[in-house]
Amino acid sequence: MAGRRKLQTTEDFKRALKNSYGLGQGESYKPWLRVEDVNSPGNSGKINGLKINRCYTSLSENESCFFYLAEFSDSVIDIRDQFPLLPLDLSIRISCALGLKHPTIPSTKTPNVMTTDFLLTRTDGIKIWYEAVSVKPEDKFDDKRTAEKLDIERVWWELQGVPFHIFTTTDRNKIQSRNIQWATSPVRQGRIFDYELLVLALDFITVGLTFVESLCNTFIDNLAVEHDDALTLLKTLIAKKMVLIDLNNPIADTGILHVTGINKRAGERIYAG
Repeated sequence: MAGRRKLQTTEDFKRALKNSYGLGQGESYKPWLRVEDVNSPGNSGKINGLKINRCYTSLSENESCFFYLAEFSDSVIDIRDQFPLLPLDLSIRISCALGLKHPTIPSTKTPNVMTTDFLLTRTDGIKIWYEAVSVKPEDKFDDKRTAEKLDIERVWWELQGVPFHIFTTTDRNKIQSRNIQWATSPVRQGRIFDYELLVLALDFITVGLTFVESLCNTFIDNLAVEHDDALTLLKTLIAKKMVLIDLNNPIADTGILHVTGINKRAGERIYAG
């Protein structure tokens, strides 16, 4: 694993830019902050992408929750995590205009580069636009300093003409995110099935409520797949949106799947892995 980078001085920031951190898009994008670079208070980690073949940085469970939801959205075509608000002079000027203290590095008192958790590239099939998202736990909303930094961040994006949103987890979006994580994990780990097998499996799925175990047993009996492979096959169908489901039902906990639609052509989409 790569070592921790030093980001404490202006020279460190210049070095990071020279090494393309915070630059690029798609597979070439490198987040300004990586898991190795920060002491995160939450559960940090890396998530393999489905639409873009690279690892994404998540510094908390809340960020992971948002990432799974955003990536699974058909309108999101790219996600840039830990996006830096550069040039640094702009965020400094904004903080001065708002009468707020700009974030600094405690050890050096150097103005720190602020980051936005996620910058989304979205499309409706005709036009493309960007949306910036800051992920914050609900208990942080009453914190004055958090509100001040969000104000600086919001104005920075307003000056770019980019909508700025704040995301917080709810019981509902946590369930949705966990379902997406459950369904997409095999594809993220590189598991591949022949397209022909995926299409054949669709013949045994109908719209409505069904037990996951029963569906897997049907695959075992009719498609000559092993037990573990049957569940992975079902997850892959959901991950590739060949099987559309109600994400509001906690699948892993209940063992119940609510199928809302079948889409054979969705399997022709190209995903990483």
